[in-house]
Amino acid sequence: MRDESRVYQFTADSLQRHAIEFGEWMVRASNDRARALGHEKLRPAHARLMVFIDWEGSRISDIAKAQDVSKNAVGQLVTELEEIGYLERVPDPVDGRAKIVRYTDEGRALLADAAAIAEELDAEIGAIIGDKRLAELRRTLGEICHHLGIGPRPS
Repeated sequence: MRDESRVYQFTADSLQRHAIEFGEWMVRASNDRARALGHEKLRPAHARLMVFIDWEGSRISDIAKAQDVSKNAVGQLVTELEEIGYLERVPDPVDGRAKIVRYTDEGRALLADAAAIAEELDAEIGAIIGDKRLAELRRTLGEICHHLGIGPRPS
């Protein structure tokens, strides 16, 4: 028989649970605020995709690899974001046979709103744990992601 108290502790207070719940809260809170700023058609799946698009543009295959999903799944979301007006597909300047996905002016405006929303969320979290711990949290998460080979490269 399994140790039920250990299993209960895992389901109630594991790092995985806290990380997932916090991440989902960040996505929902960001999305709700973006919608309130006029980005009514934005969905959480769109936000999850957009963080993987480089400022200069990215190939769908690279986005799919970073998200560990199929190219078809990414392509469907890209099409939705093109229809909304945030993204466009253009020839890859390095390989004219390929296409990259890049932000339109409207997409860059969305990113500007997203940056302002991120500052608001940071302030809310800072009010809970303090600015020093918030900075430590940011550094620690960045360090973990870097060590695991995920997320953006450190500047």
